[in-house]
Amino acid sequence: MAWAPSRWVRRINSHEKFVHDSIDSLGYDWARIADPATTPRYPFRVYLPQTTDDVVTAVNEARALGLSLTVRAHGHSSNSLVVVDHGTVLLTEKFNRVLDVDEAGLTVTVQPGAQSADVDEVLAEHGLGLRVIGDHAHVTTGGFASVGGITASSFRHGLFVDVVERLEYVTWDGEIVTCSRTQAPDQFYRVLLGLGRHGVITALTIAVERVDKEATVWRNRQTHYRSLDTFLAGATDVLARPPDEARFIRGMWVDSERFGLGQFSIYVPTPPSAAARLENDLAYGLLHAIGVVAGRLPPVIDRPLKYVGLLGIVYSPRYATIKNAESFSDKILDATVGEPTRYLVAIARQSRLDEVCRRLMALLRHYRETHKCFSVITLYLKGIRSAYLSGGRADDERWAEVLFYVAIRPEHFDEPLLDRLVAEFDAICVDAEAYRYMHSRTTADPAVRQLIDPHNVQRQEESHGA
Repeated sequence: MAWAPSRWVRRINSHEKFVHDSIDSLGYDWARIADPATTPRYPFRVYLPQTTDDVVTAVNEARALGLSLTVRAHGHSSNSLVVVDHGTVLLTEKFNRVLDVDEAGLTVTVQPGAQSADVDEVLAEHGLGLRVIGDHAHVTTGGFASVGGITASSFRHGLFVDVVERLEYVTWDGEIVTCSRTQAPDQFYRVLLGLGRHGVITALTIAVERVDKEATVWRNRQTHYRSLDTFLAGATDVLARPPDEARFIRGMWVDSERFGLGQFSIYVPTPPSAAARLENDLAYGLLHAIGVVAGRLPPVIDRPLKYVGLLGIVYSPRYATIKNAESFSDKILDATVGEPTRYLVAIARQSRLDEVCRRLMALLRHYRETHKCFSVITLYLKGIRSAYLSGGRADDERWAEVLFYVAIRPEHFDEPLLDRLVAEFDAICVDAEAYRYMHSRTTADPAVRQLIDPHNVQRQEESHGA
């Protein structure tokens, strides 16, 4: 299905200083944001499939040659999942078609390289939209399904994998498999969150909803906090009992060495009005203008402008179209401006959310005070209600994404120190029965990874979905 990207799609880019569709990008993953001077690890062979048959050919050829095949989209992970020095990569860049839009059944079927923002553009022509969508334009549907997929609507709709209805994939033996929650469910759940370990996804059927994301305006009911204690108290209460009218929920705490500032937003439907639309247009027009010039100005201007953009997110506009709410910070902040940043992500049980946030924040603050390796630590929170994470049993157990962005001082932060930090971060998660978002940096210890990988929820439920 042919389509032309809109101005909105072209504008979403959180890194002005590099592009995903450059051949140079094949040597990097998202860790280049944390270490711009990192040495690239370029593959030697690259397969560029466009059809399922192409994938079968690539898998069979690689197996015949004794090659290990790494599946890659746009390299948003930072856990050495998609880079392999002198290795063999199957790149889904051109494996990106929208195959079918089922308006009656409220589903869309796509190839794995289709970017979620692009899929939403096609769906908009039919008055539809994705329920769970990446806030960055280059997040692909296959990549999202391989890691889980979390957004500010996940407290209602779950992970992205919770809205995937059906899969087609090619096993490492070259067999084409079609599966769903009722058809070959063991294979279905093996592939979801599987990080590409069990084969190559070749098609996904995803549940969608009837919505006009460009025209619908939500009211942002936000609360601001001046202490971490009050922020966590407010956040954990809302995430445990989200208001019925809530459509998007997210919070953030900005922790500098001198002060902290927090915000929590609950987006709710509001009657359409010209005034609300105008306020959205003016406020986001200004914020997006900051994003457009970010990375293009001298550093002496660029860096302060980044903090102006950050304040624009903390004090976010009162009204937002669904599109503006979904893209959140990605059209405002450029990750390549100012200090390098790294993200570390946990998935905490709601019952232990406060504990996980406090212990991980204390760990990062300790590293900042002891090693002077960070400046600003930003904590983002999103709620999750996921049948997948609940092991297919009752989905009344709530979870939350606990995402830390840390601004790095490279002169004080080397690889051994990162390894130590990650090991301690993971140990806290194990102790608190939390998972990790496995495309962010984790320990390489297989025993620990077994405990923190949310994919292993399904290994405990062999009859799940049958």
